[in-house]
Amino acid sequence: MDRVWLFYAIQVAASGYALLRGGAPERLTGLALLVAALSTGFVQRTIPVLFAGVESGVMIVDLILLAVLIAITLKADRFWPAWATALHALGTGAHLARAISPDVIRLVYAVLSAAWSYPIVLLLVIGTVRHSRRIRAHGSDLDWSRQDPTFR
Repeated sequence: MDRVWLFYAIQVAASGYALLRGGAPERLTGLALLVAALSTGFVQRTIPVLFAGVESGVMIVDLILLAVLIAITLKADRFWPAWATALHALGTGAHLARAISPDVIRLVYAVLSAAWSYPIVLLLVIGTVRHSRRIRAHGSDLDWSRQDPTFR
């Protein structure tokens, strides 16, 4: 359980940093990751049956987060969201693997669905740092690939 609280602390710090210093893609991603992390804590089953079958609540949260990340990736004038989306898709795919093959080892399912969260948070921090540097160097940074007024 300590790992969960450590991850929450890391996620809150990274999301807070993105909300304070990031552009629109970083802020949206930081908020989405934070909401997904907290939502996952609410929908997960209790420890004795955790990952014994498909974690349908967690899968729904992961699918919603995947849709949000895909939308951000398609609109953002950044490359890092594509990496974050790809990593999250791998984690979301663990639910499909468990549904297709129930004999997938419980620990493997748990690790595959959660392990990608740490590099995704790291990508958020790196993206926010790079955005801040571009702002300092150039005075501005394009957030969206096409400056659609709905995404400003």
